[in-house]
Amino acid sequence: ICALRQASAEHAIGGAWCTPKGRVVCSFLLWQASAEQVLLRLRADLLQSTLVQLSRYGALSRVRIVEAPMRCLGILGEPSAAARAALAQTWPAEVDHIRPVEGGVLLRADTAGQRHELWLEPQAALHWAGRLEELLPRGSEGDWRLALVRANAAEIQAATRELFLPQMLRYDTNGSVSFRKGCYTGQEIVARTHYKGGVKRHLQHLTGAASPPPPGSSLIAGTQPAGTVVESAPDGRGGCEVLAVLADELATGPSGAFLSEAGDTLRLPA
Repeated sequence: ICALRQASAEHAIGGAWCTPKGRVVCSFLLWQASAEQVLLRLRADLLQSTLVQLSRYGALSRVRIVEAPMRCLGILGEPSAAARAALAQTWPAEVDHIRPVEGGVLLRADTAGQRHELWLEPQAALHWAGRLEELLPRGSEGDWRLALVRANAAEIQAATRELFLPQMLRYDTNGSVSFRKGCYTGQEIVARTHYKGGVKRHLQHLTGAASPPPPGSSLIAGTQPAGTVVESAPDGRGGCEVLAVLADELATGPSGAFLSEAGDTLRLPA
C-alpha cells in the first residue's frame, strides 16, 4: 500500500504489502535508484520469502525483481562535525529524504534526525565502516532496536509476518501507507477498516525490568490474552523496552501491567 509515483531519488516512501485478508506481509521503504529501477528496503529476514512472492507478480508485469547488492550501516544520535563532513556535503533535512554519498545513499530515518541509514555497494560499505569507526563510537544491534522502539517504528519481521492489519501498527496515522492509491491486495478489508470501521487493538510502548520478550510472542493481562510483541530491545540498564499491539480495552484499563510468556511484567508508561 504505497503511492509509488511519490518516490524519487531524493525521497523514500513508506508502505506495506498485505495478504488478501489485510494482514501485513512486510513493511518497507522504497525509493527510485534510476529511471528504470526502484529499491525496496525491508527487514533482512523477510528478503527471500518476499523475493519469491513478488517475483510471481513481476512475471506478469514484465519487470525483474532481484536482490540488490547493497549493505546497510546505521548511524544513531547526532553525528560529529567530522563525520558529517566526511559523509556528505548536505545531509537530509527531513525524514525519508535521501542524499547521495560515495558508493550509495544516506537516508534520514526519523523526524528528529537521530537515526540515519547508509545504503552502500559492498566495497563502499567496507570503506565507510572503517572510516566511520575512526569518527564515531561503535554501537550494537540492540542500540538500533532500542531506537526503533523509542521512535514507535513498528517494522514487520519474520516473527510478526501476517499478524497485524496496518491500522494496528498505526500505519494509517504515521504516513507509512497511502489509502489514495489504486487497487492493492487486501484492499477490501484494509480500506473498509480505515473508512468505515476501526480496529480494537493498537501499538503501545511498554517497559520492563527483565530481558526483552521476543517479537511475535504473546502477552497476557491477568488470564486474558492481551496482545503480541512487535519489537523489543534491552534498555541498557538491565531492563527492556517493547512495542506491542494490545487490546484497547486492556491498554486503557486500571492496571497497565502485562505478563510476557516468560512471566515477566511489562508496564505502560504512567
